[in-house]
Amino acid sequence: MTLKEEIKDIYDNRPTPEERKKEKLEAGQSSAYKRGRRGLTAEDPLRPAARRAYMILTLLLALAAAAFFVMLIVINPLPADLTIVVSILILGLLTASALLFRKRRKWKRIAGFVPALTLVLIVALGMNFMVNTYAMLNRIVDSGVSATGPAAKTVDVVNEPFNIYITGIDQWAYEKGMDLERSDVNMIITVNPVTKKVLITSIPRDTYVELYTARQMDKLTHTGVYGVDETLNTVEKWLGVKLNYYVKMNFTGARDIINAMDGIEVYSPVAFESSLAGYEYQKGWNFMYGKKALYFARERHAFEGMDSVRVENQQRVVEAIIKKMTSSRVLLTKYGDIMDAAGEQMSTNISTDEMTALAKMQISELASWDVEMQKIEGKYDQDYVASLTQSRKFDVYRPDPASVRSCVDNIDSVMNPSLSELSEARKNASKSFFVNAVKRLAGGGSGEEEPENGGQEGE
Repeated sequence: MTLKEEIKDIYDNRPTPEERKKEKLEAGQSSAYKRGRRGLTAEDPLRPAARRAYMILTLLLALAAAAFFVMLIVINPLPADLTIVVSILILGLLTASALLFRKRRKWKRIAGFVPALTLVLIVALGMNFMVNTYAMLNRIVDSGVSATGPAAKTVDVVNEPFNIYITGIDQWAYEKGMDLERSDVNMIITVNPVTKKVLITSIPRDTYVELYTARQMDKLTHTGVYGVDETLNTVEKWLGVKLNYYVKMNFTGARDIINAMDGIEVYSPVAFESSLAGYEYQKGWNFMYGKKALYFARERHAFEGMDSVRVENQQRVVEAIIKKMTSSRVLLTKYGDIMDAAGEQMSTNISTDEMTALAKMQISELASWDVEMQKIEGKYDQDYVASLTQSRKFDVYRPDPASVRSCVDNIDSVMNPSLSELSEARKNASKSFFVNAVKRLAGGGSGEEEPENGGQEGE
């Protein structure tokens, strides 16, 4: 047979399209058989039972994601930008796992468990975070601490600066009604929620001021005898500073609050022993529970500066409380206990809605706050006081006018920040929740370094 005849014979005997299709089908069936007993075919790569299992798993992941989104909307614990990022991440992981579970190749289906497990981890941690947040916010409402006393000069506490007047009464709970209530601790806490700055301004208890109602000169501590209204009005008129809110607390309340947050770390620039209770304090950082911290703040006879040093130590205790209160762990796990501890030992005109808003803001931002301290300087003298006998003079603290002006100016600076400070605050606010969380975990506010000026800032 010639070459030409061979070519013609091959052409004439070529398979028809129907025959080629049949050959491909037979080849596919043979390949499926060779894959063993898995029961897989070219048309159906999964057994029905396995397919149903993957569908159920995908459905469960979708339900978990849906529950997460519902809680995210109801509780709203995160800033808007983070909420968007988390939502996109959850949807992306859910979609990736669903698509990979439908693949023919086994390794791709196994790879689908990576986004699935990541989704489960994020949802579990997120829901735990939101449940704790929800429980904490509810405990603020149920704590029994409610707005009382003088009407507050309310502001939007998460967007506008405000002043809180702290008045500490020199009594234990069991002494209530047994003696007059004197305002032993007097502080103005200036808070700017935008710039995340806190300024603590201390006023010595014996400061010689004009009483608001009687228009006579007296010690500031004696205004507490006439009620918190008199204290607030006297200080407002004297300094010209609007006091939006107040917090009034006795020794028992201060002790119980510090105990509820599992103690605080306080820096002492000198070593000393309490003349009231025998507690010993070392130079440097001291871990203290409530009673030890209270006597640290009350001590004056162990120092040459007496009241001046006592005021500084009071500031150090308040600063330690603020820094611990703003940590995410304490907010989520201890805030309810702290509010319960305050109970009847604390009165305030800050509403529960405002407390909730502040706590929610701090949880969502995990911001680090810049806490500074100052005190009104002066010197001791003797003069007549309206609340006591006029037959003799008493020790009084005459405030230095220049120091008063400086402190008021510093309060105003925190209340009315410059454009550059606001610009910087906006930049910080644009940072994600994760960035601030990493900064906090990396050691922000660890309290291990010695404070500048021995812990007294903003002189």
